[in-house]
Amino acid sequence: MPSEKRVRVEIFIPVRSDSAEYGIITDWLAEEMAYARGGSTLTTPFTGLYSSTTQPGIIRDDIQVIFCDFDLDADNSDHSAELIKYLEELRRLMIDTLNEEELWIVYHPITRITGV
Repeated sequence: MPSEKRVRVEIFIPVRSDSAEYGIITDWLAEEMAYARGGSTLTTPFTGLYSSTTQPGIIRDDIQVIFCDFDLDADNSDHSAELIKYLEELRRLMIDTLNEEELWIVYHPITRITGV
């Protein structure tokens, strides 16, 4: 069965109705991934729970996940270095723009079945 190695990137974005920047950055990021990588998926919001270093108790947050598959091989050190650099720049931009305490961006290798 033909297959190809890819890297799935998942970006967890808080949903906020009190700040236009969240909607703008979410839309921009989904489109950026779609244009640059051929497609992206934006989940419907769901509830996340986390503990904060600046606030007491458990915080409930509505979260959306944007995910996209990159045509890279996670086992290739050049590909990994390129991906990490890109994701670090993206994370810094998002933290600065949204003024968040933390944002999660994760990636993991996947194998895509390409045909029969």
